[in-house]
Amino acid sequence: MTFEAENLAHDQLTSVHAAMSAELELESSLISVSMVGRRILLEGYVADYADREKATAIAAMIAGPENVQDRLRDVEEMAFASLVLELSLPEVTPP
Repeated sequence: MTFEAENLAHDQLTSVHAAMSAELELESSLISVSMVGRRILLEGYVADYADREKATAIAAMIAGPENVQDRLRDVEEMAFASLVLELSLPEVTPP
């Protein structure tokens, strides 16, 4: 039984990789796809929210939406986080 479950997980993982690579409008080279139990885990970086939605939709079509965990970061989110950090740091004046 365990062997069949492992094969199913491997097939899903392979299918998600292939589907993302086939999506020409999605830069999938910065997306890491792995399995944690029965869940597909998406990590890495995407250009924008639309690419994040594409990546999670592809994984959800294969594994089911309840089995996809999105840990992707997009460039807009990273830029906003950098700006917030920059604005929150105290100004340092040279001696």
